[in-house]
Amino acid sequence: MRRKVLLILVPIAFVGTFLIYPLILLLLRFSISDFNQVLSKNLSIIRFTIFQALLSAFLTMILGIPGAYLIARTKLPKTVKSFLKSASMVPFVLPGISMAIGFLLTFGNNGIVNSVLSLFNLKIRILYTFTAVLIGHVFYNFPLFIRIVGDALERIDKSTLEMANLEGTSRLKRFWYIELPLVAPAIGSAFALAFLYCFTSFAVVLILGGIKYSTIEVSVYMYLRVLLDFESALSLTFFQMIFVALASLLFLIFSSKSHESFGETLKESKPKWAYPYIAFVGILVFLPLFMASFGGFLRYGGSFTLENFKGLFGRTVEWIVGANTVSVIFYSISLSGLIALFVCAVGLASSYISVRHNNLFSSVVYLPIAVSPATIAFGMVLMSKLPQTVKLGAVYALICLPLVHSSLQNLWRNLPKQIEEAAEIDGCGVLQRLFKITLPIFKKELLGAFSFSMAIALGEITATIILSEGRLTTISVATYKLFSTRHIGEAQALNSILMWIVLTLFFLSEQSEQTLKT
Repeated sequence: MRRKVLLILVPIAFVGTFLIYPLILLLLRFSISDFNQVLSKNLSIIRFTIFQALLSAFLTMILGIPGAYLIARTKLPKTVKSFLKSASMVPFVLPGISMAIGFLLTFGNNGIVNSVLSLFNLKIRILYTFTAVLIGHVFYNFPLFIRIVGDALERIDKSTLEMANLEGTSRLKRFWYIELPLVAPAIGSAFALAFLYCFTSFAVVLILGGIKYSTIEVSVYMYLRVLLDFESALSLTFFQMIFVALASLLFLIFSSKSHESFGETLKESKPKWAYPYIAFVGILVFLPLFMASFGGFLRYGGSFTLENFKGLFGRTVEWIVGANTVSVIFYSISLSGLIALFVCAVGLASSYISVRHNNLFSSVVYLPIAVSPATIAFGMVLMSKLPQTVKLGAVYALICLPLVHSSLQNLWRNLPKQIEEAAEIDGCGVLQRLFKITLPIFKKELLGAFSFSMAIALGEITATIILSEGRLTTISVATYKLFSTRHIGEAQALNSILMWIVLTLFFLSEQSEQTLKT
């Protein structure tokens, strides 16, 4: 009984200390008069934030649903299906600053796309436009539809669809009148989640769109760190929290209504549009990814160079960033690695309590989903006595914990309880069961959770840029500082290092998932 109480207290104490308490501090500083005044002053920003989030979520849905259909319904070769699934996961771990530099090198005025178009006397301008913001959001969020809607389509029993086929119904009519109504809650869940991510978007808007297309999240940062207007930042934060809570509520409602069916999944021949779609997704995902990964070896314009890496370890970079490059890399990897270990430990405890004891208190780990990173960081600002490293680590852990908790829950459900009971009868203590049974069985999934958490922590920039002060800074913030001061070559080089680390972690995470499936 004592062990159970301790396991419950671990996630509650962590979330309570670093999320609920800072939000209470923000609430105590809230003023309704300032709130009304700030809202009226920022009405255009609020309208734009809502509009771009709705439009981005809609375009994401248009691109994502065909991918979900291909994965769930068609007999694609395993290599093609693995390609689609891997492509759909890359944006989840790709740092915002890395994607922005990848898009700069791909779609910028001197990017690879314009280099090709110049051969035909054509040129496009995407960067620093509303179109760039939309493309960035679609790039990041279409995997939500591929995963969520794809899983829902696979849960439809094929006997339901075969009856429609016997009646001579075309694929399009069958999808419109039978499959679409059945997966509508899943589409609603994915749309609500995409809207939530686009509504709280920071790096995409700030770097690809610029100040002209500021959203509430960007404005909170500007008020707090640039204009030093605490009251305006606080008022916008509370308005954003209302919308985030509503979007989270819609996600939960749609998720609870998701269609459940058991049986064999219908698999059919691929439609004519399959490979053009796959080619388009490949270009959208992998061209910016390639440019971001190897941009350190390119001058902005296309020619090969090593000068970017040479300049990266010079005194100029140390003066701009506030620390030398080696220190930045070491600090980032060390902090994100420690946080990933901590998250796996807390997630293991909270998921165990949730599954084995049906304890609702463990669900407190899902609360960070309903709060944006900027809001979490804003609350941390008020905890002035905490060291910066502790604040950053807490933010990273709060962001990663819901994902790790959810993935480990499934493992506990699939692990027969009889194994633990037999070990307990044989006299195995808690630690013995942990190290001799649980960890060996869960090691692949824990490696995946560790890698995924570490990648997310390395790439997080919204909260990090708000909290970063002095010489302690991360790779993502250092890259942004170099990028914003027009040291593009050095930013490309540091970004390439960040990409290599993140993609290595992504590969480890994907390998763990594939091993589990086989």
